[in-house]
Amino acid sequence: MPPFLLAAAGVLGAAALVKLIARESRRVSAQVDAHRARPDDGKDAPEPAGVKLERDPVTGAYRPRADA
Repeated sequence: MPPFLLAAAGVLGAAALVKLIARESRRVSAQVDAHRARPDDGKDAPEPAGVKLERDPVTGAYRPRADA
């Protein structure tokens, strides 16, 4: 096969790949934008505050503080 046909096929393949990647990128961006625009339904509530721990000097284990 002549080299210019291989080069032309490579250019066409690269152009098709770029078009595919651009379309997929736009699709994913649209999904992310739609998710961000949704009102907050409380599912992403912050985690509750953790329990304070205290190290037991005898065993070396951490246990919840007595004053908590």
